[in-house]
Amino acid sequence: MKSLRIGLAAAALLALAACAPLAQQQQQVAKPEAPTAVRQLGGIEEYRLANGLQVLLLPDATQTTTTVNITYRVGSRHEAPGEYGMAHLLEHMLFKGTERQKDIPGAMAHRGVVNFNGSTTGDRTNYFASFNANADTLAFLLDLEADRMVHSRVAKVDLDTEMTVVRNEFERGENQPFAVLSQRVNAAAFAWHPYGHATIGPKSDIENVPIEKLQAFYKRYYRPDNATLLIAGQFDKAATLALIATDFGAVAKPAVPVPQPYTVEPAQDGERTVVVRRVGGQPILLASYHVPAITHPDTPALIVYSLLMSLQPSGQLYKQLVEPKLAVAAGLGGAGGAEPGTTSAYAVLPPDADVSKVETLLLDLAEGRTAKPFEESELVRVRDIAVNSYRQQMKNPEALIQQISGLIAAGDWRLLFQLMEDIPKVTLADVERVRNAYFKPANRTLGRYLPASAIERVEIPAAPSLDQRLAELKGPPKVEEGEQLEPEPTVLESRTSRATLPSGIALHTLKKQTRGNTVTLMLRLRWGERDATFARNGTGMVGSLMSEGSAGYSKQQLQDALIKLRASLNINSSDQGASLFLSAERDTLLPALRVAADVLRHPLLPQDAFDREIKAGIAGIEASRQEPGVLRQEATRAHYNRARGVHLGQPDYVMSADERIANLKATTLDDVKRFYADYWSADEVQVSVVGALPEGLAAEIDQLFGDWKKPTAPRFVRHIPQHVDIPPARFDAIARDKANAIVRLHETLPLNSEDPDNAALELAVHVFGGGGLESRLSERVRQKEGLTYGIGANLSAGFWGNDGGFAIQASYAPDKRERVIAVVREELARMTAEGITAAELARAKRDMLESRKQARTELVSLTGTLGTLAERAQTWAAVQKDDDDLTAVTVEQANAAWRKHIKPDHFVISTAGDFKTP
Repeated sequence: MKSLRIGLAAAALLALAACAPLAQQQQQVAKPEAPTAVRQLGGIEEYRLANGLQVLLLPDATQTTTTVNITYRVGSRHEAPGEYGMAHLLEHMLFKGTERQKDIPGAMAHRGVVNFNGSTTGDRTNYFASFNANADTLAFLLDLEADRMVHSRVAKVDLDTEMTVVRNEFERGENQPFAVLSQRVNAAAFAWHPYGHATIGPKSDIENVPIEKLQAFYKRYYRPDNATLLIAGQFDKAATLALIATDFGAVAKPAVPVPQPYTVEPAQDGERTVVVRRVGGQPILLASYHVPAITHPDTPALIVYSLLMSLQPSGQLYKQLVEPKLAVAAGLGGAGGAEPGTTSAYAVLPPDADVSKVETLLLDLAEGRTAKPFEESELVRVRDIAVNSYRQQMKNPEALIQQISGLIAAGDWRLLFQLMEDIPKVTLADVERVRNAYFKPANRTLGRYLPASAIERVEIPAAPSLDQRLAELKGPPKVEEGEQLEPEPTVLESRTSRATLPSGIALHTLKKQTRGNTVTLMLRLRWGERDATFARNGTGMVGSLMSEGSAGYSKQQLQDALIKLRASLNINSSDQGASLFLSAERDTLLPALRVAADVLRHPLLPQDAFDREIKAGIAGIEASRQEPGVLRQEATRAHYNRARGVHLGQPDYVMSADERIANLKATTLDDVKRFYADYWSADEVQVSVVGALPEGLAAEIDQLFGDWKKPTAPRFVRHIPQHVDIPPARFDAIARDKANAIVRLHETLPLNSEDPDNAALELAVHVFGGGGLESRLSERVRQKEGLTYGIGANLSAGFWGNDGGFAIQASYAPDKRERVIAVVREELARMTAEGITAAELARAKRDMLESRKQARTELVSLTGTLGTLAERAQTWAAVQKDDDDLTAVTVEQANAAWRKHIKPDHFVISTAGDFKTP
C-alpha cells in the first residue's frame, strides 16, 4: 500500500482485545436493482445504483487485461485531531480480510492477480487490481470489494502488527529530504485546513490510535453512496453489470448522510518560512503558493504557467538557474485538490551554492519580478504537449481510469476531460493574470517566519457550480482501435519477422495493431572489448549529452520536433554500446527516426551541457554521502574488492564516493568526443520494432544507418562474467539522523539463467521472498512481527557466464536491527529444513506465469524482449521453453535447488542506520 501525500498512516496501542468483525457494520440487505445508466463520454459509461454507488465502465475488447478500481471519497482532509493518518492506516487494514475472505493477498495470488494495491491522498482512498482478463477473477474481485466495503475485519489484533508496518513506512519517508521539506512547508502553509497534515499522519497518532476510532472512521466513510467503482479493459458489460447489481446492490445506503469537512483556510496574512536541518542531502528551496481548488477555471492557466516555467530547455527556471549551474534542478508544479491547495516552485542546489542568491532569483522568477515575457511560440509548445498528453490518456483505458480516480473526490469524473479541453485555450493574458493573482509574497510559504509592515491577503475565489463548469464540455477525441493479441509465445512468433538488411543491420519486427497506432523501436549498438572501453572516461555521458541537440537540431528544436511528431526519444550509452528507444505512431515513426538518426550521427556534445552534467554528478554524490544505502556500500566495498582481487581501474572494482568524484573531475569533454569518434558506429547494430508498423521501415533504417560504418573501430567482444565466491562477513554503518534503517544479506552463486536448477530456484526464491505480501518473509517479518514496511528477496542469474547472486533486503526501525536479522535467519533455516509445500509451489507458478504473460501485453516490454531474443539468437520458442520449464518443476526439485545453492551461513550481512551505540 502506498500513501500519495508525504508520509504514510496511523495505528494503535490501546487495550482492546476485540478480534471479531464490526457487528455494527452488518447493514440491512437491500434488494438488488439493475444499475441505471446516467451518461456516456469519452468511451466511459456512467451508471448509478439505488444505494448511491457510482459505476464507471470503460470496456475495450481489444485489451487482454482488466482493471478494477474502487475509490472512496475519504482522505486525510476528512480526519479530525487525533485521527491524522487514519485514512491511510485504514487502507492498510482493509487488506487484513473479512469473515469470508480471511487472506486477501493469498486469495489474489491464488487467482494470479499479482498487480494489486491501494493508495491514499488528501481527498480519496482507492483500491485497484489489474489482471489478465478472466470472468471468474472479475467476479471474485467485485464480490471482494462489496464484502470489504462493510464487512472488513478492523480488529485490534491486526492493528497491533500493522501499526508498526505503517510506522516503518513513516520512517522511510523521513529519510527523504525533499519529502520532509515539502511536508514542513505544507504544515506552515495551512494553519487550519487538513491539507497541512501529511497523509501518513504523525508518529504519535500512528502508535496510539484507538481501535474504536478506527472502526468508527471505517463505518463513517466506507459506504456505497461515498464510492465509485471503475472497471476498464476486457470484460462482458452485461454480465458485469449484473454482478455489480448482485454484489453491491445488496449493500444498503445508511440513513445518515456522509459527513463532509467544513474547515476553510483563511487568506494568508504574510510570508511564512520554515527551516529543516538534516544530515545528508543537498540544499533545496521550496516556495508554495495557495491556489484555488482544481475545479476552478483558473486551474488550466496555472498548469500552463507551471509548464512554461519548468520545461527544458525553454523554461525560465531552467534557463536562469540550471543552465548557469546555480541549481542542478528547478521547476514549478502542483494544483489544488477538491479544495484550495498549493502550487510550488523549487530549486535543488549543489553543495557549494550561494543559497541566498538562488533564493532571491527563484522567488523573483516565480513571482514575475525578473521573468521575461512569454512568447507565443512557448505557449504553442505547451498546448501541443497538452494535446499529446490528452491523446496518450485516451490510448490506455486502464491508465485513464486511474487518472479519473484522482478527480472523483473533486466532484465529477468529467473534470479530466474539461481540463484537457481548457488547457489549449489558455492565452498569455490568462497566464499573466493568474501569476499576478496568486504568486505574491503575502501568499507564499518558503520555509521562515518574518513579520511584515503591511498585511496583504489573497482571497481564493470559490469555484462555480459543476453544472456551470461543465456546461460546454465536449467529448474527447477518438483514437484508433487496437487489436486483441493473445500474449502466447506461439502467437507472438507468428507475428514476428526477422531480416538482415543489405548493410548487415539485423531487423526484427512484431506486427500488432495498437490503440492509437503506437509503435516502439529499440536500436542497439555494440562495440569494443570491456577492459579497453572501461579505461576510457565519459563513456556513459555520450548518450545523455545527445539530448542537447545535433547538427540539424538545437535542443529546443529537437524537443519541438518530437512534440510535433507525438514521439519520445531516449538514448543511453555505456562502455560497450548504446541503446536508443523511440516511441511514436505509425505515421510519425519514420520522420521521428530521421530526427533520431541525426542526433545519433551528428551530436553537438556542447561544453556547457557537459559542465552541467559533471557538476550535477558531483553534487549528487556529495548529497548522497550520508544516505544509508551509500554508507552501507561504502562499508562493504573493500571486502568485495579483496575477494575479487581487483583494484582501482578495473571494471569489477567498487569505487568509493571520493573515487567516483575524482573520476568525474578527471573527465573532459575531449574524452567524451574522442570516445564517440573512436567507437560509435553501426558496425554492429540490431533493431527491434513492435506495434503498428509503417510501410518502408526496413528501407528507411538501412538508408539512415547502413553507411554509418567505422572500419577502424574495435569489434564487439562480449564479456562473460565469472562467479567469484565472496566470504561471509558482517558490516554495520552509522547513518546519523535517519529514522529508517536498512539491511542486506547477499551471497554470490555459480549460476546463470540456462542452468538446469534455475527455474526451480526461481520458484523457491519467489516463495521465500519474491512474491507479494504472501511470501514467507513478508508473512513473518511484516505481517506477523510488524517489523518492516518492505522486505523481499531476489535471485539474479544472467544469460552469459555464471555470475549469479541471491539477496535479501529490508527496511526497519534502527532499534529493531538485531531482531530483523534474527527473524530472517530463522526463516532461512526453516526454508532449508522444511522446504516449500505443494500449495506454495502452485501459487508461485501462477504468480510468475501470470506476471510473464501480463508483461507480454505491454508494448515496451515486448520490444525489449524481442531485442533480447535477437541478441541471444533465439526465437519466442525460448520464451515458451522457459514457461514450460517453470511449469514442470516439482516440489522436490525446488527444495533440492534451494538446499544446493543457498547457504544460510554464507551471507555478507550489511546494515546502515542511526544505531545507538554505547
